Amino acid sequence: MTELSSSPTPPAQARPPRTGKVLLGVVFTAATLLAFGLVWATNDATLSPPQRQARDQIRRLEGIFKSYNRLMGRFPTQEEGFQPLLDSKVLGQIPMDPWGHPYVYRMEGRTGAVLSLGSDGQPGGTGDATDVFSGGLVAQGGQP
Repeated sequence: MTELSSSPTPPAQARPPRTGKVLLGVVFTAATLLAFGLVWATNDATLSPPQRQARDQIRRLEGIFKSYNRLMGRFPTQEEGFQPLLDSKVLGQIPMDPWGHPYVYRMEGRTGAVLSLGSDGQPGGTGDATDVFSGGLVAQGGQP
């Protein structure tokens, strides 16, 4: 008879717990659901698609003005409008709203806004002609 090799078999290793992976999956799923919930909750169904597009573009423009404020220490005056952003090549041209009208920049005192005058290009209005703006801009200190 041949003898079988009696090499010791390594002990079976216990499977690492999957608690961390499961918990991470639950956290990612919850974060994704929360993000979709926030998008759904903040979506204004009363706005038409061009108005939503204008609001989104206004938010981007306000972000550019806020970046200018951080770099230069001030917002452009209402008289300067978009000109400092054009001069610094941040913008190539004065941006147009979805109806083909230029966006309006207003800065009065410490507060300001970028707005679209709606489909008619005139202040006020109803429906698609309603003025569209976002949260606005607030200057620090007393700077206009």
